[in-house]
Amino acid sequence: MNTSKLDATYRKFRWQIILATFLTYTVMYISRKAFAAAAPLLMEDLGMTVVQFGAASSIYYIVYGLSKFSSGLVADRINPRTFLGSVLILVAIINVGIGMTENVTMLLALYCLTAVVQGCGFPPIAKSISQWYSKSERGGWYSIWNTSHNLGGALAPLIASAVIAATGDWRYAFYVPAAITALQAVICFWLMRNKPETYGLPNVGEWKGDAKQIAINKRSEAGLTMWVMFKRYILTNPIIWLAISGDLCIYIIRTVTNDWVSVYFVKELGWDLVKSNSLVAWFEAGGIIGGLTSGIISDKLFGADRWKTILIYSFILVAGMVGVVLTIDISYLLVSGCFFVIGAGIYAPQMLFALGIIEASHADGAGAATGLKGGITYIGAALAGAPIAMIESAYSWNGVFMILGCIALILIVLTCSIIQLDKRKSQDTASNNKNKLASSEVI
Repeated sequence: MNTSKLDATYRKFRWQIILATFLTYTVMYISRKAFAAAAPLLMEDLGMTVVQFGAASSIYYIVYGLSKFSSGLVADRINPRTFLGSVLILVAIINVGIGMTENVTMLLALYCLTAVVQGCGFPPIAKSISQWYSKSERGGWYSIWNTSHNLGGALAPLIASAVIAATGDWRYAFYVPAAITALQAVICFWLMRNKPETYGLPNVGEWKGDAKQIAINKRSEAGLTMWVMFKRYILTNPIIWLAISGDLCIYIIRTVTNDWVSVYFVKELGWDLVKSNSLVAWFEAGGIIGGLTSGIISDKLFGADRWKTILIYSFILVAGMVGVVLTIDISYLLVSGCFFVIGAGIYAPQMLFALGIIEASHADGAGAATGLKGGITYIGAALAGAPIAMIESAYSWNGVFMILGCIALILIVLTCSIIQLDKRKSQDTASNNKNKLASSEVI
């Protein structure tokens, strides 16, 4: 294959990958969030209690995390086209089943089954992005893909509300997303591709001439079994565990912000529902800006160093949290601006932790590494439910705010620890390479 044809093929497939993965995660969010959007009507129709709904949400987070972990272990061994296309078909079928159900038990069983299938979505996407985009450019591309979270999260309630308003039936809030998901399955089978080497293309690091990616490839041993690779490059990697702990902090703060904002501002401060819910919209808008800017900043200003960029956005997060405390009794606009800042400070580290974990593991271990991360960090989402309610009950909302402040400080400490450990690791690698070079010159 001549150079011009190779370049054209690579560029074509890369655009297909980013488009297919972006649309896939957007559509999966639309299907996933349909339950929450239709909850008030289906609770009334089927007689579901608030306790049942709350329990289902907590179980969902746990099952989703476990599914992410287990699917991550196998995602690195399966063609992502087959994996993602099959996942989308299953999501569509389950959504149709939820729409057809007539009792609470079956509804909750299908909802938990949705968590199992939805948890399989991210690992193959992480694998594809790591294989088609090299380290020095990956932050920018990943940040573009990452906005699919926000787009899907914003479209889900709009689509569900419009469909329910048009039909008067909550069931169509599941049928319509099911149809959209089935269509995306077809698009996914059409656009997705396996790794470049499958099509006679060079590794993306070689194609881009990216020394950082080539270094990752060189330190990644070939021919390892899944378990040996997982144990050697992921399970015993201290940087990955510190990063997962930092991401756990992010998920707790993010989930508390999403799930408890309207409760606090309506019940404690007397705000109306629309006004309080608008803070979540500001939060998501900030998340889009944070996600987009952080990847580009880490690529262009810090030489693809994800950890230093995370530290900057962690301080932005703390600034936003302090800002809410200081402005909460002064101005709605100031408070909403602070939620915008918090969104940027949440979604940027969330994206970069995933990217950093991928790059700290084996070159072919993106699925397993992100699967482990997802399995643990969604515990953070579960911790933002009943435990937060217990803290509020015992120590009021001031206790909740203090806990969140402490978690944010722990995030900063963990990130500083990663930076130091990564620096020491780089120095050791440079020293070892220098010694090898000196030895070869002597010989």
